[in-house]
Amino acid sequence: MRNALGKLALVCGAATAAFALATAPALAASPTAWVVGPNSPESFTAVSSDVVLSINGIDMTCTYADAGGALHSATGNPAAVGSIDPAHFGRSGEPCTSFLGAVDTVANTPWTLNVTDFDAGTGVSQGYISGVNARVSVATCAFTVTGTAHGTYTNSTGDLAVAADPTELTVSAPTAGCAGVVSAGDHPSFNGDYYAVVSGTSTHPTIVGS
Repeated sequence: MRNALGKLALVCGAATAAFALATAPALAASPTAWVVGPNSPESFTAVSSDVVLSINGIDMTCTYADAGGALHSATGNPAAVGSIDPAHFGRSGEPCTSFLGAVDTVANTPWTLNVTDFDAGTGVSQGYISGVNARVSVATCAFTVTGTAHGTYTNSTGDLAVAADPTELTVSAPTAGCAGVVSAGDHPSFNGDYYAVVSGTSTHPTIVGS
């Protein structure tokens, strides 16, 4: 009797395990095909009213920043679906500012737009900008920022939300005027929301991964 019950328990256990495997959701594969719309290739422009570069407690804020570039369909993961060239921070009469004074930033472009994941339900892509390189000057201090910056892109709004954490960007070549303020090897953060449209239109470009 005991052996019979043991065999029955084993059979039931095996059946339960098989059912669990059959009904478990499959792990989503990372997209490898990326389609840019409404057409590919597509040129774009993007504008932001709130960009902040922060380093050692110093916030350098831009109430105006813009960028342009090109997008194209691609394959792979990560996949390079476009480039940023040019990028500007501040403009005449509306410079970027900090408590140390006006901030001047010269972006050395192109930078590359890479995508790694896509949520079909929300139309949001995840990815990063690589090849970031910019020379920042404030008061008597000037330094270079290089690295990558992660972010997301939302098809419905054209929102390229950049949020580089302090491990992604690195300071190099600070001038003597940076002593005690910014040093080589420091890691600034960068945050900003850029709203992109197809050049000359009000249509947002789209990026769809599958």
